Amino acid sequence: MNYSEQESVLIVGDYQTLEMRAVLDSLNEICSEAGLFHSKKINTISEELEAPALIIICQNWPDEFDSDELGGLISRFPISRFICCYGVWCESDGRTRTEWPLSVRVPARSAHVRIRQEWDIVHGKAIALPLTAGRDEVFQSETFFEQFRLDIDEVSPLIQLNSGDCHYKAMLEELILSWKGQIAKQDQNQDVDLLIVDLDPWELVVGKLSSQDSLPVMIGVMGLAHPEIVKAAKQLGIEVVVCKVGPEQALFQAITRVLKIKATPQAVN
Repeated sequence: MNYSEQESVLIVGDYQTLEMRAVLDSLNEICSEAGLFHSKKINTISEELEAPALIIICQNWPDEFDSDELGGLISRFPISRFICCYGVWCESDGRTRTEWPLSVRVPARSAHVRIRQEWDIVHGKAIALPLTAGRDEVFQSETFFEQFRLDIDEVSPLIQLNSGDCHYKAMLEELILSWKGQIAKQDQNQDVDLLIVDLDPWELVVGKLSSQDSLPVMIGVMGLAHPEIVKAAKQLGIEVVVCKVGPEQALFQAITRVLKIKATPQAVN
């Protein structure tokens, strides 16, 4: 195959770990028409690969990649867009290490929004963030000013919120209403389209979820979800876990994706 025939995305590192599965799922969804190529190490990238549109670094632990190798990768592909998707063991790298600029680092659990943003940049639909951008600029770039709308064809989804934090729940209610969604009342349980569950504190929530039957399709929200918690949550019926402190479009995109899946007729075997 001639690599230059098709727009390509290069994945560097181990994307098969539990943390990185969400990264691969996002790539398959967002970059579905691109060719996906993988190299576990930088020095084993095929010489035939020409200028990937997007390069995803899957960093599972600190110092996984040598700074000289990273410099060589950037020199080899100077026009490619880069995203470093890092796992929970790399949370402090932005303070203790400087291999990757803040502008290209994103937690693996929040990669979906950044991948979509970078793919829009590749296709000229968004403005690229400078490599030298600081934390405030990174935050501002992730805060889109478009009007999010959940009411498709003038039909607003009915969403139920379950949280032990009354202030956080009130904030979510305001957010959902601003997106033209509806908040379910206590007597509307049977008609709910989506349940958003606050998974903090996990030790208390997991017991309640395990003891309930006939729950609607669910999204979980959590402050810091480790891979084993995400796996356990999905086994209990949670479709996706969204980080509470991530950009609000992460929650919006999760809601719209789950509602779309719910509305799509399933094939009968």
